[in-house]
Amino acid sequence: MAKKDNFEEYAQLEEYASQEDISRIKSELVTCPDLNNSLSGTIIELSKNYAKSILITSPEMIVDDQGLIFDAFIFSAANYVAQAAINKEYSVLIGSKCFFYAPLKLGDVLELEAHALFDDSSKKREVKIIGHVSEIKIFEANLQIVTMDDHIFKLKRPISNTTKQEAQTNENGANANPEAMAAALMASMGK
Repeated sequence: MAKKDNFEEYAQLEEYASQEDISRIKSELVTCPDLNNSLSGTIIELSKNYAKSILITSPEMIVDDQGLIFDAFIFSAANYVAQAAINKEYSVLIGSKCFFYAPLKLGDVLELEAHALFDDSSKKREVKIIGHVSEIKIFEANLQIVTMDDHIFKLKRPISNTTKQEAQTNENGANANPEAMAAALMASMGK
């Protein structure tokens, strides 16, 4: 792993936003309240359908002795800034189309801007994200996010085909579906 003394001094968040602004924005954010900002970035601007964040790369993000940053941290930061642009308590990423134009290295500071599209009342929202290091565009994405009225773990799931098949068992415990019974029998015989 690359060591801190092999690279320039790390940028400080205060170069991009004041502590007062960061605290104010944090209090306005409804989404992702327990997210680790040191790994997913910090929101430094927030308005209706818009958010801007800064991801300061750190040694925990590198994957080799050259200081290459694992691209999943870029994606995580993009997802976070997209969620912030929508800023709803219950929202989940359901799709993405991303382009990584250049890698990040230890010491880079990624600035991400997110613009949420569609009306606030829409449950499905699309968010366009663009990421720069200095003036170089290194990342671009369109993320689809669904907003809900309650936490996703509290939503009721529809009955699946497996559950329906299990509900069709008779009182002897035999499956009423002959195809499922045959498949289970073949599986138990190792075929």
